[in-house]
Parts: sequence; structure tokens; C-alpha cells
Amino acid sequence: MTHVQIIVALFAAACGGKTTGSRVVDGDEANLTDCKILERVKGTASDSASDPATIAKADARSKAAKLGATHIRWIVPCCTTVEGDAFRCDLPD
Repeated sequence: MTHVQIIVALFAAACGGKTTGSRVVDGDEANLTDCKILERVKGTASDSASDPATIAKADARSKAAKLGATHIRWIVPCCTTVEGDAFRCDLPD
């Protein structure tokens, strides 16, 4: 199991098995046209983490999942603090 998989599993356990960040996928302008923007989310990681950007993105995905998001469009995709807009793309018309 990789570090990212362990972190995602820990987030899932902390959320009581509810929707996890692993179900929130990256989105871009082309595949978000019919989606509803929910909220801007941030994720953080420690400076001492071996891969802080990946851990911070997992944190942001977890927060987006709690909002019911299906996609995230990254605004700040790097380093110990990341930021992205959470979208839900499976809403009926």
C-alpha cells in the first residue's frame, strides 16, 4: 500500500466510511461545463512530508467529497497548501 493509499484510507476511516476523496476526480473547463460549483476547498500537508502536494491534494479531495463533489479543478495545485474548486457533475437537469 502506498503512502497516498494509506492516507486516503485514514480519511475514509475518519469519515465513518462515507464518500471518500478518492472518488473526487480532476476536472477541467472541458468536462465541467454542465456541473455545479459547490465551494472552494483547501488542503494542507506538513513541510516534512515525503510528498506534500499529494497529501495536500488528498486532504482537499476529502473536503470536497464531504460536500458531495464529484470533481475538483485545481487553482493552486502544488506544495504544502493546495486549493481547488469542488464541483458536482451528476446533478439532474
